[in-house]
Amino acid sequence: MKEEKTVIDWKKSKLMFWTIWLLAVSVLIFVLQQIDFILNPLVGILTALFMPLLIAGFLYYLLNPVVKLLERIKVKRVFGIAIVMILLLGLMLLTVLLGMPMLIDQATNLVSGIPVFISELETYSLSLAEEPWMQQVDIQAALNNLELWLRDISSQFLSGFVASVGGAIQMFTEIAFISITVPVILFYMLYDGEKFLPFAVNLTPVKFKENVKEMIIQTDATISSYISGKGMASFLVGLLLFILYSIVRMPSAFLLSVFAAITNFIPYVGPFIGAGPAVIVGLIESPGRAVLAAVFVLIVQQLDSNLFTPLLVGKSLSIHPLTVILVLLASANIAGLIGMFIGVPLFAIIKTIAIYTIRMVKQHNLAKMPIEK
Repeated sequence: MKEEKTVIDWKKSKLMFWTIWLLAVSVLIFVLQQIDFILNPLVGILTALFMPLLIAGFLYYLLNPVVKLLERIKVKRVFGIAIVMILLLGLMLLTVLLGMPMLIDQATNLVSGIPVFISELETYSLSLAEEPWMQQVDIQAALNNLELWLRDISSQFLSGFVASVGGAIQMFTEIAFISITVPVILFYMLYDGEKFLPFAVNLTPVKFKENVKEMIIQTDATISSYISGKGMASFLVGLLLFILYSIVRMPSAFLLSVFAAITNFIPYVGPFIGAGPAVIVGLIESPGRAVLAAVFVLIVQQLDSNLFTPLLVGKSLSIHPLTVILVLLASANIAGLIGMFIGVPLFAIIKTIAIYTIRMVKQHNLAKMPIEK
């Protein structure tokens, strides 16, 4: 009798259930890794679809509030989508025609100023070497090592540039593919996006319908508020920095502001990444200019942290700062810069799904419990 009771307990054990499931998933992953002719094409398809879907999804959450606003003023959704798409394409064309030449010109000036900076650094180092307290340091040897290092970096860059001609052609092809597919995907996302919720709910068992509906609505609201709010906050950050940089005649002001606005999407560490090039460019001009750049970034970052982001984004993610840092480290290690951009929102989505899944499981278990008389 005791042995039979033990068997029944093991059958009902959650530990046994999840152990079997983990073993099954591990075996499946191992088998797929051994079958390259199945796994490699699958990975290739997912890689090809990832970037267009990511860009289209980002634009969807950025533009869908505008489409909804047009609907409220009695504009049919299809016409609202057409208006938004035309405005988006016009803005992109305007950016390419006006912004790209400015970015290229400022990037060229920035690169051409590096030899001047190195020459000034060498002159300053030689004058510093004449100081009595620096006599014990071999400045000339340090400068020779620096020159050798720069030559090595330059030769590696040139060889890498020659080797990457094929990669540049491939990149151009990928950009052309993305430019064609993203507008099409975006149009259908905007047109049929409202149909996803009832479609997903209809596929769900009756007892889980309400929870699944709440989960999808909450996930959609989280992504929408984060992307649209953070996008507006980043735009304000870039605009303010451009104004401040222009006032003090900072070189490459537009380029530095655009870079800071983009990196502002990365929580906590993004502003520091965006400040780096500004401080370096300021240092090329003078140490005072570098300090000014750092002060400007600090001021704008305080405005963003205490005003823009709380007002426009709110607490849509509800993630502890330490968790955000850990997620950033992990996502950067897995997917590099793209991982830093999408890691935190993706974690917020997974967290929302996990919370509602646990809630559904608990409700299901409570429903199965016998009612005491």
